[in-house]
Amino acid sequence: MNKKVSFAAVGQAAGNIGCLLEEKGYSVIYINTSQEDLDTLENAKFKYHIPGGEGCNKDRHKAKQLVIDDFDNIAGEIESKVKADMLFVIFASGGGTGSGAGPMLIDLLIDEGKNVGAITIIPAPDESVKSHINAYECFSELTEIPASGVCFIVDNGTGDKMELNEIFVDSLAAFLEIPEKHKSVKGNIDKAEIMETLNSHGMAMVARSKGMDSADVIQAVKDGVSAPMEPDRAVKYIAASLAGNVSMVDLEKAFGTPVDTFQTFNDAETICCISGLTYPLSRLETVYEKVAENKDLITKNLAATREAGLRKGVNFLDDIELPKKKTGEKKPQSKRDIMSKYL
Repeated sequence: MNKKVSFAAVGQAAGNIGCLLEEKGYSVIYINTSQEDLDTLENAKFKYHIPGGEGCNKDRHKAKQLVIDDFDNIAGEIESKVKADMLFVIFASGGGTGSGAGPMLIDLLIDEGKNVGAITIIPAPDESVKSHINAYECFSELTEIPASGVCFIVDNGTGDKMELNEIFVDSLAAFLEIPEKHKSVKGNIDKAEIMETLNSHGMAMVARSKGMDSADVIQAVKDGVSAPMEPDRAVKYIAASLAGNVSMVDLEKAFGTPVDTFQTFNDAETICCISGLTYPLSRLETVYEKVAENKDLITKNLAATREAGLRKGVNFLDDIELPKKKTGEKKPQSKRDIMSKYL
C-alpha cells in the first residue's frame, strides 16, 4: 500500500506524524513556511519551503496567502515527489501554517483531479485560546469540502501528543497492511476495498485490539486517539481483520449499520477502520466553548492596552455557526474561486 497512499505533512506538528509514517516506508513530503522547522527533520527525504515564508505564528491568513502565491510549485513538488493513488494532507488544526493551508490545499488538489484525505489534530483543552479559534475556523472550512476522502482526527485532549501520534500511525499502518499480511480461507480484504474505505467522505476512526471479544474491540475504538463518534450512528464502511470471537455483527450493533463491510481474519489482533462518520460536532462545540468562555477576559485585556498602540482585533467566531449541510447544485468553481473563499 505504500505505492497507493502518500502523505503531505504541512506545518511542524504534522512533521512529527510524517516522520513516523516515513519510518514505516511511506512517501512523505514536508511542506512548511518555516525553514527552521524543516531543518529539524534531519532524516526527511523530501522537504519544501514555501518561498517568502518565515513561519506563520498561528496566523492562518498568512499561511493561506503564501500557499496561494506558490500553489503551482507546491502541486508540482507533490506530483513529482510523492505521487500515489491517494494523498493525505496532514496538519494541526490549531496552528498557523497547517491550519491555514491544510483545508485550502486539499480543496485545490481535489480540483486538480486528485483523491485527497486529511489527517488533522484537535488541540487539547489546556492549549491557548488562539489555538482553539484556529481549530474551529479550520474545521469550518474542512467540513465544507464535499469531495474529500476520509478525515482522521487525532484529539490531543486524549493523552500525550507524541504517544498519540505513535498509536495513530501504528494503527493506520497496520490497517493499510491488511491486504498483504492477513490472508484467510474465510475471506480477504483487497487493496481496492481499503481504498474504497479511505475515499469515503467524513470522519474515520482506526484502532487495534489484542482482545479476543467484540467488547474489547468496541472499547478500543471508543478509547482511541480519535475525536469521539457522534451519537447519530451514521457510518458508511467498516473494514476489519478480526481475531478470536470478534464479530462484525457486534461491531455494526455498536457503531451503526454501514453501506458495506469488508472483513478478513487473523489469530493475533483485531484491526478496525470505520469511515464515513459524521464530523465530531460535539467535540467542536467544546472548542467553541473554550473561546467563548475567555472572550470577555481577553477583550478586556486588549482594551486596557489600546492606549499603548495595540489596536488589532481578535476574531471570537461570533458569527460562525457549527457547519451545516448545504443543499442544491453548485456551479463549477475556478481555482481563483476556491482560493478567494479562503481569504
